[in-house]
Order: sequence, then structure tokens, then C-alpha cells
Amino acid sequence: MVERQSASRRNWCIRPASQDKTASPGVPRRDLAVRSARASRPDGILCYHRAGDPMRAFFCIPLQPSIASSIDRIARGVRDATEMRASWVRTENYHVTLRFLGEIDPLLTIDLERISRRVAERLEPFTLTLDHLGCFPSADRARVLWIGGEASPVFCGLVSSLHHELLKLDFSPERRPTAAHVTLARIKGRPDPKLPRVLDDLRPSSGLAVRVDRTALMESVLTPAGAIYTPLFTTHFRGRKSDGD
Repeated sequence: MVERQSASRRNWCIRPASQDKTASPGVPRRDLAVRSARASRPDGILCYHRAGDPMRAFFCIPLQPSIASSIDRIARGVRDATEMRASWVRTENYHVTLRFLGEIDPLLTIDLERISRRVAERLEPFTLTLDHLGCFPSADRARVLWIGGEASPVFCGLVSSLHHELLKLDFSPERRPTAAHVTLARIKGRPDPKLPRVLDDLRPSSGLAVRVDRTALMESVLTPAGAIYTPLFTTHFRGRKSDGD
């Protein structure tokens, strides 16, 4: 099942054909938006975007509010116990990244939704445990602070299936190793020498159990106040084996 987000967008929007205000059928208003024939769907949804205005997007696992709140408490503990320049992720922006797509044509979301459904048909809900605090590339040279856990076979299968489908849309292969993690902060200077000890002290003893039953495609808009993430669609797992493509 796919949940579509029906809100006016900075770069684009999706809306029922019955609400289309184009001056005349088949003639898009090029001063405001460009409509592609590929965007017309059987369910009557049309997709619009400003000409030449791509958007940043990524696939992720959204987190339950209770998990995000628990993560925020841990992040605040690290921030209060250290002294370093860092950009801290807002609570509402916490997520487990599956694949960053970079800048894409908004109309590509039609195909991305299709492959997302295909991946979801093969998966049943599972649990991802976040029980470790760490840094990329390392604690003494930290640039990214994260909370994460073991990349289980089922999680790796989800990532692998998504990457396989993206190759069909001419996305490049993912070279980075699979890591199940939530970014807490991006460190802008030297990390605090106390950071390794602080991370060890604040590591959640029992772990945070994340129920994974959906994926989402997010738009990322960069602003001076930080990134703003908006879900474009959410796909729920359907727990069926693939019958072949």
C-alpha cells in the first residue's frame, strides 16, 4: 500500500486531475510548471514541477515518534557532555537512510513509487535494534555521529532489493557498505577528546527496537536553518514473495 502526500510543494505537487487548472487540455502552463505525459496515472493523479528545477531525495525508514524521542534524549546527553562544533539533527528529521538519490527530476517519483511497491511486496515487517553509538569515520576523527545497530540479513535484503531496482532506472551502483544507522550530528571541527568515553557511557543498554514495516521517499530542502524533510510517498510492506519481474 502506498500513501501519497497531497500538499502543495515548493518544486512540484501531485493532485487529482479534476483539480487541474491548466488553461486548456494538453497545453501546460510553461511559465509555472511542466506536466509530463508520463505523470498521468490510472488513478487520476497528475504530477507538476517547475521546469529545470530538480529536487534532492532519498529513500529511508521512518521512525516512530517514541523512538525518535528516545534518540533525542541520547543525542542531548552527548551534546551536554561534550564541547565541539556540530550541526545536530532535529528530532523530526531522524530516519534510517536506505539510499540517497541526489538531485532528481520530480517526475521520476512515478517510477520510484513503482519500484518501491515492487520491493514492498517481497517483505514482511521486521525489527531493527539500535544499540550502538559511533562515528564516521572513527571517534578520534569524527565527522558524523550516529546511533545504529547490526545490519541484519533482512535489513541487508531490503537495501539490496532497493539498489537492484534503482539500477533499472539507471542509478549508479551503491559503493558504500550497508550500515543501519540514524545520523545524530555532523561535526564541523575537531571532535571532543572525551567523545569516545561519552559514547560508551551513553550507549543504550537494552537497545531501541524499531519496527520496520514501511519505507518512504523524502524530499530534502536545504535552508540556512537546516534541512527540511518532506515525505513524498510511503510504501507499506505486503509480505509476499516476488513472482518475478
